Amino acid sequence: MKTRGKDKRAGIWQKLGIVYSDGMRYALILVLLANPALGHSIEEHIADCACNSACYTDEVEGLSCNSREISFRGHGFPDESDVLMRGITGSNQQFPRPHDYRFRITRTPHMAAHPTATVPGAIGVAVNGIPIFDPSTQGPVRPSTGKPVSAAAAGELDICGGHAGRGDDYHYHRAPNCLIEELGRGFVDEARRPIGWAADGFPILALGWFDRGNDIEDKLDACRGATDGSGRYFYNVETRGDYAVLDCYSGVPQGFTRDTWEHRRDASGKEIIGIPIRFTVGTFQNIPAGRDLCSVMTGVLNGVDVLRGGRVEKVRGVEGTLYYCNSGCYGHFEEVKGAGRGRVVAFATATDRCPGSFTPAVDNGFSRYER
Repeated sequence: MKTRGKDKRAGIWQKLGIVYSDGMRYALILVLLANPALGHSIEEHIADCACNSACYTDEVEGLSCNSREISFRGHGFPDESDVLMRGITGSNQQFPRPHDYRFRITRTPHMAAHPTATVPGAIGVAVNGIPIFDPSTQGPVRPSTGKPVSAAAAGELDICGGHAGRGDDYHYHRAPNCLIEELGRGFVDEARRPIGWAADGFPILALGWFDRGNDIEDKLDACRGATDGSGRYFYNVETRGDYAVLDCYSGVPQGFTRDTWEHRRDASGKEIIGIPIRFTVGTFQNIPAGRDLCSVMTGVLNGVDVLRGGRVEKVRGVEGTLYYCNSGCYGHFEEVKGAGRGRVVAFATATDRCPGSFTPAVDNGFSRYER
């Protein structure tokens, strides 16, 4: 499947007299800034339903429209049927926790003189109120691409294409497959409704996801956009392969979201920002406990250097639980500086304010690695 996507992109570069090679996908977007008009039109009309609640899921609240913008709210969680975090092999030890998103999408998007390359961070929002991010992680930039490694390549994404970021914010880094399946063929391929909105205000569709007869991959421009029968521009996600959402902005990107949430803190009052570890997630759940919300994530450590009894061990296949209820009840791995070559971690815990008989605090496979 990936070969087809690569061949398609190679054909675009050849039209411009450029030889395509692996690792050039993002770097060559900058070359395309001088020639944005590579897309084609389709005869069909996409749905114009930005102000219709039927075009959003139940997770979206407060939908309103005026002549300038669409606005709505989201709490940071998709449908309950989505299995969050499962499938991740490279965890950053963050949990999906409640947020209060306020989205404002322009109703008058317009094409820019030149496309704009995306940068790591939010590039749009899905119709369930979950942000959509650029494919990249927020790690160091790779010289070959000018961007960090993709979250998918780093093993950070769950089976729905998302994960929790540094702010415990669940978001997608590729086409939200669980959401698209939930919306269904009638919504996506028959009614041609958007599955989200880009930061420049243009809708994002998934034509061809269910019905291969609607596949328009060969009609998309360098940013993954096309124009419908009424002249409306839109983006279309990749329906196989890398499941890309958009590769650059054809319009003018704008600030489109505000977010309010309570950051997790440790016993000293310091904000907790998890470090990446090789942790394969098995289960995740948020458990109400009085005034607290206990986030619990079980899984297996694989190939991690852990400090134990003053010595560094290479840990493989050890099961345990990461958790957070409050600043007096948590368990996660922290880096131990100067303990050895490369990153060495130990299990940092606080249990004095845990709910009664809270299992992860009393029966946890990671407890043997406590600092």
